[in-house]
Amino acid sequence: MCYAGLCNLFGSDQADINDLANTIYSMVIVSLIIYRYISVIAQLEHGLTYGQAALLFGLVQGIMQGILAICVPILGAFSDNAGKRKPFVIVLGGITLLFASLLGFFHSITVVLIFYILSNVAYQFSLIFYDSMIPFIASKEDIGKVSGFGIAWGYLGTIISLIVLLPLMFMWGDVVSDPNQGTISYGYTGYWITFVLPMILFLILGIPFIFVREKQRKEKLPPVRKVIADSFKQLRSTFKDIKAHRPMLIYVIAYFLIANIANTLILYMMPLITDGLIIGSKGKASDIFGVIYILIATFSAVIFTYFVGLFGEKYGPKKGFYFVGALWAISLAIGIILIFSLPYIDIGLNFPFILSIIMGIIAGPALGGTWTINRIMVTKLAPKEKFGEYFGFSNLSGKVSSSFGPILFGLILTTADVIGKYAWGWALIAVGIIMGIGLFTLSFVDVEQANKNN
Repeated sequence: MCYAGLCNLFGSDQADINDLANTIYSMVIVSLIIYRYISVIAQLEHGLTYGQAALLFGLVQGIMQGILAICVPILGAFSDNAGKRKPFVIVLGGITLLFASLLGFFHSITVVLIFYILSNVAYQFSLIFYDSMIPFIASKEDIGKVSGFGIAWGYLGTIISLIVLLPLMFMWGDVVSDPNQGTISYGYTGYWITFVLPMILFLILGIPFIFVREKQRKEKLPPVRKVIADSFKQLRSTFKDIKAHRPMLIYVIAYFLIANIANTLILYMMPLITDGLIIGSKGKASDIFGVIYILIATFSAVIFTYFVGLFGEKYGPKKGFYFVGALWAISLAIGIILIFSLPYIDIGLNFPFILSIIMGIIAGPALGGTWTINRIMVTKLAPKEKFGEYFGFSNLSGKVSSSFGPILFGLILTTADVIGKYAWGWALIAVGIIMGIGLFTLSFVDVEQANKNN
């Protein structure tokens, strides 16, 4: 599974390891730390309430994701004409590394938000160039294997990044961002090493990527203005084509609504456990258990997402999405019931705690299955000669969806200043309703007719 079919030292295996490094940033900074770090800064240093801090974060995250969604087709077209993509991946990775590392040195909400935006935008841009490299570092017959191993490395990166944080949590304690749980505290995020250590790991694991050999392209890079104009022209052409392809048009709308739940819960993963469910001891959440909880969900995703994919292949992507929707519905229902019925959940052999574990076990394959079934659906709907364009448009739909979720969550969580943790229950109800509308919209997608037309 290496470039030019040879298992040489500088082949696609080294590129796969870059997925491992990338996941460390997305898991540690995005999923675990940034929401509550910003919340603590906003409350301690600037006098905002919990709800106001949640709204601020939601608006910033949503607007940033919206801008990223606009940039995706432009960067995609640019990467197609840029010749060697590896330099862009390395430079953007360096920007991500720099600004993510600096987050822990400042407790100014303005500085931290700027550094977070710079690191996250660079990270998202680097993924565009990185994904477009795959056909130039692996033979055609190995592209699927490279992508599959990349996903596996990504899961491993999740596990490593979570384990790295555990000693820091033991030493410096939990983050307390919810004023109902006690005095607001930075906990382990109050030390710069919390941000620097994972990014050192990000750097070390990214080093093999430097030696990846990418096929040379001798075409001269067109002017940036032409690249931008051509990308919008291609986008308009694809959109016009999809409008004429009724099943795909309906699916893009449905996927926008369905993907919202996955995109949103990735971002709010840790605070849902600590501030919503409040899993810990005597009303104070445990970050250490939060990490263990996410590890359990990750292992579940690794084990069961494969079978979700098999279900989608055997019974079709529509039924696959209904199955994924059922998994999400069960997981959400458990979470909503626990949030509204209990003030907190004590760790131990008790029914609410066991129920919360089941929620995580079910959510893992629901999350992985959302992306897996999407790939199956697009391959069923898209004409073979337009797989790339249609996949790109479905990904764009997912990107736009990821801008909507944080704003919705932020707006709902402003009520936490009045109703406390119940705001998290209402937020879960909202994303569940949106997913339900998406699944209803999906029922109008005629997969069989699309196959006949293709």
